[in-house]
Amino acid sequence: MIGIVFISCNNERGYEVDHNYLSCDQLLNTSGLKLYSFKPFTDSEWRSTSYEYKLGKRQIPQSFLNKMNTTALFYQFVLCDLSKSIGLFNSIQLGFENAKEQLNMLPELLNRQDAGETLLKILQQISLETIDNNDCMWFYRCLQIVIAQPEVINQMAVEDIEKYILFQMRSQEIISGLAETNPYYWIYPNSLDYILFGLGNVMLRYEFEPFVKMLETNPGLNDFMITATIYGNHDEYVSLINDCIEKFKNN
Repeated sequence: MIGIVFISCNNERGYEVDHNYLSCDQLLNTSGLKLYSFKPFTDSEWRSTSYEYKLGKRQIPQSFLNKMNTTALFYQFVLCDLSKSIGLFNSIQLGFENAKEQLNMLPELLNRQDAGETLLKILQQISLETIDNNDCMWFYRCLQIVIAQPEVINQMAVEDIEKYILFQMRSQEIISGLAETNPYYWIYPNSLDYILFGLGNVMLRYEFEPFVKMLETNPGLNDFMITATIYGNHDEYVSLINDCIEKFKNN
């Protein structure tokens, strides 16, 4: 039995509404955060040095790392020039798994007990309609990638799991509309990959039987929960995961 109860009177869909939105400039503002200062690579270094060399220059001393708060750790990853290398693999998730092994800021971030709570608060402050440049989209993309990871989901308090599900369900509807008005940044349902991946990891955390059985009988869906990449019929996976998370909410 899953001990989660969803109660909200904020609107007709039962979604929690947070009107304390921040602009893109506010989201990208690092003032007040204790970040480690990496020396920028010169053009020559970037072209001629190995990736291993670059990685060595992007490790944070453990003494400094221990003193960073969780928000700073997340911003450090977003702003690190090597973070976008996660897009060079067969799937973003594979790239992220690789980065976890190579950038010491990531394991530290994922293992923080307040990671879920901290990242959820940031996520709730983003108004998707205001994302209007690549830097802000990368920030949002990284946020969805990190918060969807099993390490983060598994440490969330029950009340944060509830908020996370409700917010992500509402986000799907917003993205569906934005895909029609702003197709440069939003593609439906492709833009839902890490939203669906995170919802799947919520159900795996609680070993929700209908979802576990679905993974056993649907190889494509099982692959999705490994790669976080939708291959084939996107609408099918959206429907399968959303139908299952609705059952989970009502269990």
